[in-house]
Amino acid sequence: MCRFRNWYSDENGYVIQCEDCCYFQVSFGTTMLTMSKREYLHFAEMVSDKRNCYPAMQDANCKCIILPTRSESVHIILSSNELTVLHEMVQQVDIEMRTRELINLF
Repeated sequence: MCRFRNWYSDENGYVIQCEDCCYFQVSFGTTMLTMSKREYLHFAEMVSDKRNCYPAMQDANCKCIILPTRSESVHIILSSNELTVLHEMVQQVDIEMRTRELINLF
């Protein structure tokens, strides 16, 4: 039975991590992904990279931004607005994880 640490949650989704196996669950919109810590960190970096390389779009609700998953047949498709929300979510998780690491040093 997993014991989850809630890193982030709001009306758009959540990021939790099992304290036993260390796997992450990322839920956003209608998608939920389960991944290792290494995969999660790669995912968060990919989200940040996508956010930084997409300029403001004329139609911020147009679903035209593709994020690959570890399954070659499954991709996440987002609008610019959704990518911004997802980026804010993974950034907040990064802050929480770094804060936890610092606290654990003492």
